[in-house]
Amino acid sequence: MTLFDAPDARYTLGICVMERKARSAPMLEILGRLPSELFRIEFFGDETILHQPVAAWPHCDALIAFFSKGFPLRKVQDYVALRQPVVVNDLDTQYLLQDRREVYRVLQEHGVPTPRYVFVNRDGYGGQTEPPEVIEGDDFIQVDGVRINKPFVEKPVDGEDHNIHIYYPMSAGGGCKRLFRKVGNRSSEYDPQLNSVRTGGSYIYEEFLSTQGTDVKVYTVGPHYAHAEARKSPVLDGRVVRDADGKEVRYPVMLSTEEKQIAYRVCRAFKQTICGFDILRVRDASYVCDVNGWSFVKNSEKYYDDCGILLTQYLEQALASGGAMAGEDFGTDSSAFSSVTFRFAPDAPPPSAELSEPPTAHRHAMLRGPSTSIAESEVSEADSITDGNEDTLYQEEELRCVLAVIRHGDRTPKQKMKMNVCHPAFLQFYEDRLRESMQENGDGNDSKKKKKMDLKIKAVANLERLLQVSKDLLHKYENRDPAFMDFLEQREVKCGEDATDRVKGYRTLRDVLQRWQLVGINRKVQLKPKEFVTVPVEGTDENGEQLTIRRVSKLLLIIKWGGDLTHTGEEQAEHLGQKFRRMMYPGGAGGLNRLHSTYRHDLKIYTSDEGRVQKTAASFAKGLLELEGDIIPILVGLVLKSKDADSMLDQSGSSAQEIIMRVKQRLHKIIHREDHCSQLIDSNSRLIRSVALALIKVDQPIKKMGIMHKLLQSLKEQLTRMIQEKAQYKTEIDRWQQKKATAGRLLAPVMGRSASVNELSQPRSRHVHSYAPRKKHSEGSNISSDAANSSVGLRKMRLQEPLSPEEIKYPEPCGRETLEVMRERWAKLYRDFYVKKRDTYDLSKIPDIHDCIRYDAVHNAHLNLTDVRELLEISSALSHALVPQEYGINVDEKIFIGSAMCRTLLSKINTDLDLARGLKPDVLKDHNTHRLNPSYAKKIKSAHRSVRTRLYFTSESHLHSLLNVLRYGREECAIKSPIGEESCKWIEDIPELCYMTHFVVRVFERVQYSLDDPQRFRVEISVSPGADQDPLNSDPEKQLEVAPLKIISHEGLTCQELVDYVADCIDYAEQNEIKEMISRTVASKGNGSSENTNGDSSSNSGDVTPVKRSMYSLSNNSSDSNFSSDN
Repeated sequence: MTLFDAPDARYTLGICVMERKARSAPMLEILGRLPSELFRIEFFGDETILHQPVAAWPHCDALIAFFSKGFPLRKVQDYVALRQPVVVNDLDTQYLLQDRREVYRVLQEHGVPTPRYVFVNRDGYGGQTEPPEVIEGDDFIQVDGVRINKPFVEKPVDGEDHNIHIYYPMSAGGGCKRLFRKVGNRSSEYDPQLNSVRTGGSYIYEEFLSTQGTDVKVYTVGPHYAHAEARKSPVLDGRVVRDADGKEVRYPVMLSTEEKQIAYRVCRAFKQTICGFDILRVRDASYVCDVNGWSFVKNSEKYYDDCGILLTQYLEQALASGGAMAGEDFGTDSSAFSSVTFRFAPDAPPPSAELSEPPTAHRHAMLRGPSTSIAESEVSEADSITDGNEDTLYQEEELRCVLAVIRHGDRTPKQKMKMNVCHPAFLQFYEDRLRESMQENGDGNDSKKKKKMDLKIKAVANLERLLQVSKDLLHKYENRDPAFMDFLEQREVKCGEDATDRVKGYRTLRDVLQRWQLVGINRKVQLKPKEFVTVPVEGTDENGEQLTIRRVSKLLLIIKWGGDLTHTGEEQAEHLGQKFRRMMYPGGAGGLNRLHSTYRHDLKIYTSDEGRVQKTAASFAKGLLELEGDIIPILVGLVLKSKDADSMLDQSGSSAQEIIMRVKQRLHKIIHREDHCSQLIDSNSRLIRSVALALIKVDQPIKKMGIMHKLLQSLKEQLTRMIQEKAQYKTEIDRWQQKKATAGRLLAPVMGRSASVNELSQPRSRHVHSYAPRKKHSEGSNISSDAANSSVGLRKMRLQEPLSPEEIKYPEPCGRETLEVMRERWAKLYRDFYVKKRDTYDLSKIPDIHDCIRYDAVHNAHLNLTDVRELLEISSALSHALVPQEYGINVDEKIFIGSAMCRTLLSKINTDLDLARGLKPDVLKDHNTHRLNPSYAKKIKSAHRSVRTRLYFTSESHLHSLLNVLRYGREECAIKSPIGEESCKWIEDIPELCYMTHFVVRVFERVQYSLDDPQRFRVEISVSPGADQDPLNSDPEKQLEVAPLKIISHEGLTCQELVDYVADCIDYAEQNEIKEMISRTVASKGNGSSENTNGDSSSNSGDVTPVKRSMYSLSNNSSDSNFSSDN
């Protein structure tokens, strides 16, 4: 007798599914839990199902049947019609599950939330005979007037086709993620070149919803029971995480009340007693994106026990009623489920209170039926989830929160070119794009039309058209096209425009659009009308006069490029993420992994809108969470970008900008007034020591800036000579090759020489190395090729194709720059730095000069430019002296600017600290987070709590402002600064907040103190000055090193003390804003006749004494952003 033979059983349960499914481990586990005195199990088998007539099939009282590949569903329906067994999962509705459109239709009819979607039907679905109108743009798809923006998901309508695509927006780097059924340890692959949707077949297009890297699978057993498990989402890196037994790692999570109601509706809607479906958790909402039908939990004793109990109850009650409960009402009688389930009235909303989770029964309890008190779950050691360290059960404090504010990584120089254009080709391009834009957005009224006259060109197709315009004009110039040469001559005569400068601008435009990645983040061209002409058109008006229209005759073309994260920047961020994982969480390298495995790690990553900041965040997350592959899917899937986050982390919208500009004006006058820096050094402005030392090193700033200007000229001239020599060398090579060809000789020696020179071009390895991925020590840890400064295809092509002789002798700069563009970068700095008319230097260019020379020292050492070290030293000293002063020369200014600039971020940090202490529960009352199901938890201290990690990626300005606020306490503030005195001195010695500078706050709970004792929560604040290595260090690996964190908070700092201090800073910023609003109101009522209270400090002959706070101006009123839904 086999395990399932029960000759004396009361009923026969037929298992009519494909053999592979019928004999699977989960099925056998559940069938083994059905009481043998009640059920005899009859397996039909593939031979019977596929080849025997239904009349010859075994008789049974109840039937388990569900569709899988090759399963004859219609034949099984005939059997049910013949024998009338009780059917566990309805057969008719299983047809619906085979078409995803039908699934979404049913979900909508039953009020189940789904992502926003649209169908592309090419198979006559719903009687549709006309093909759909599909418009595909760079960043959207529009179907019959309904637009879905990227990122979006493309799903085949066939429920059995799992080849799903996710298309990413060009603003994030573009490309496509291909999802598929697991093959080995892979479940998806990223294709950076695929940007167009599939055109054959029918598809569903739906909005991509970011779930912060996790998917939730729900398994129902009747409408009143739901078990949920979470796993790593395949949209991140496509690597399947498996346990020691080779099973995909999944972890049980709690369902919210709303999600239990969803489970109830899904089960009832599809009449599938045992059913699986997928939930996307997005902030405070959950959406169903797929319904799978019959699905089992794998490797969960608790689920098997619960399923055995419920299935026994369902079948016993249905069979006892003579099959009356079969069909629509099967499994809906809540009286049969007792305490094993949660209960809903069929059409009633769920109760507001948290519902009990289904407990697990012992084997003997299942035989007796449900009871009102069932023993606690007995989970095997293999199934339990542990911290992995039993010695930590009684340690004195536990980590509760990790907050970090992080600067972006190494970037390329930010560049911009402005050029007036008036050639008909540019004007026609503008008119065409303007017409497209107005057709897309509607004409609107006259005021709206005026606003739409300025255009931003971001779409790849339009950038390629503009590139072609520049190429065509340069081709005409090189071939001395008569019409084009006449155009240049006319512009020179009429407007005094130099033809050489104009052509140079065309070349820069071409080089930037051609060599830089068109689909990268923040790559754009702006076109602004400057002059108009009135031209006649056909027809007359009501007065019989000739009709005319107003057309643009001159445009200001602005193109911005650079400022992109380099490969060094990517690697810096990824390495720091790995280090963060090892150092910030208890338990060493595995500490964070254990937190993730038990879903006690609540991670959110925020960034500003800048591309380099977003990609730094994605690279950091890659290292932190041990992800693989390209960073674009990680960026879209994990990094939170919103207007609120941008206003919190982007300097440009800060209300302190006006004050910063005034401070810069004062610095300008101070620096230009004398040859020595005694005015600043000897003042009572309490200069930080690093600034004082930098000023002493500069000594005579005017003289040093004069030297800088000469060095800029030297760099420009060196690059000019290099370009000329390269062109001359190329001409000589071409002539020599032409002579060889004319003489009929073979070119093999030439090619051989080129090849041999290629092999000897290893000195360029530094240049290639700067952008090429470094070899990794860990398997599969491949740095992605999506850095905004280069594209995958272009870079691979450039590294693989043989170099020409002139490129070997005169190599190109790193990345996408040409020698011409690099020369223009330095030439522009040379022109802009010194203002000849006023005989002054533009101090705002000093940080730009420092950034450029630092970049070239790291990435373009292979060019062997001279004077690099001298320019680096002078620009570093001036930059170190001036940049910190831009955020306030004296302490009052530093506090004022810092609190104004960081007010929203400080408010968010305070909210994070309160939530870490269990305060403000109302903020999260409706927020669904992944929580460990405590029924499964063993050896876990405080299983109901989680560690909150909030990462804020921003630029240098926020780090300066934040440190100023924390270390310079206001005299009126009763709470002392959280930074210790010795630490303040250490911070003052930091010359520069380099790339990857980061500020970290950790909150620890000391459980030995009472809940109302402030000592219960201890805070630790740390700072790292980032990648502060010498740029001229010849070891490229050294450029990745980030300085270690140093604890700067004073001993015994409590969370309450920090919260109170930060709250005072926020209140101070708000009071200043109110005062400024009142001051402006009074001034406006006086019609501008009131006395000027601004007291333009820039006119005070460089006065550096403390300035009254009322003299500052706060503009751009910005209230605290609401982050309550995603804290």
